[in-house]
Amino acid sequence: MTLRKVSLRETARAAGYSDHTLVSKALNGHKAVTPYLAAALDEALDAGGEIVAAARSAQAVAEAAGLPLRELADHAAELGAWAETGTAGPGTTAALADEIDSVTGAYEATPAALLILRASDACRRVSALLRQHQRLRYQRDLFVIAARCCAFLAVALGDLGKRAEAGAYARTSLTLAEESADAGAVALALSALAKVAFWDGRKRASADFAARGHATAKAGDPLWVLLACQRADAAPLPMAGEILELTAAELGQHPPGSAGAGQFDCGAVRLAGYQATLGLREGSLAAVLAALAGAERAVDEGEDVPYASLAQVRLCAALAMLASGDADRAAGQLAPVLGLPAEMRLATFAGRLAQAAVLASAPPYRGSVVAGQIADDVAGYLGTEPPPFPHPLAIDAASVH
Repeated sequence: MTLRKVSLRETARAAGYSDHTLVSKALNGHKAVTPYLAAALDEALDAGGEIVAAARSAQAVAEAAGLPLRELADHAAELGAWAETGTAGPGTTAALADEIDSVTGAYEATPAALLILRASDACRRVSALLRQHQRLRYQRDLFVIAARCCAFLAVALGDLGKRAEAGAYARTSLTLAEESADAGAVALALSALAKVAFWDGRKRASADFAARGHATAKAGDPLWVLLACQRADAAPLPMAGEILELTAAELGQHPPGSAGAGQFDCGAVRLAGYQATLGLREGSLAAVLAALAGAERAVDEGEDVPYASLAQVRLCAALAMLASGDADRAAGQLAPVLGLPAEMRLATFAGRLAQAAVLASAPPYRGSVVAGQIADDVAGYLGTEPPPFPHPLAIDAASVH
């Protein structure tokens, strides 16, 4: 539509729909794109089969997203029970380890639902091996792999808003990691537990989990940096700022190079997201914009771009810009996030987006076409009532000027 310079209503009419509502809901991810609608839109926009192909891909993702969540949670509990009874077994662990490496590494650029299915399958294969009661050295390796699978599933399910299932997998991850006596696996499980506790609003527990993981992880590793950021996110002011300053200094001494896009990695872009959030908590627009500049600089220097982390930085920047009265720049930051396909939209975006709509609807923006469009676009994106923002903000509608 943008390429052809046509509106939603014009597109709907050209596709044979007198009412544009169905097409609008399809574009916002609230209705499935049927093969007929995809073909009609493809013809209306002269897309040469591109829309039809995209619809087929989206259907595959939607089918993967229909996850048996209750079954997944039950499986997590079952894995924990097997670990606690000391069952073990042999197996070729290299392939399983490679698979979970691939899954966690692809997380920031691949729809979560597809990777959840792969991680769940790896979990089941490990579980089958653990039932065979074989050599002890295989037991430890399999516990480590299973702990990593469960940690991945905890974070991925939490990003999709499935908190009960996320909690089940996070707890099982720690059980398995402790049975393995592997420090790296324990730190990973504690990171997952810290995230789950934070999403649940249990900030003290989140800070405690992150502190334990930070003390366990190897200094300089991306996970060590991530756990430090998690500590800061759950810590009160001004402690949070002090932790992030030390973390930024550590990252400066051990730059990640092209790393930073894996689920448990933390490079400059992801750090910028935590710095931007701190700026919002402090009410410092300058700090938020400085974090945005740092993220953009890291991207220019070749760091892998974790789309979710960059989206969080953009959302924080948009809030700061809206609070300063600059709706045009805010719209520019929001556009890439609002334009994400439905399968790449995470539940963790919702709180900031909802706050952006509140700021865009503040009295100083009355009559502003750009601000009104932001509020409308966010409402279309969210569709339902979003969760609250995880922090009380020093930036609110009264601060808009």
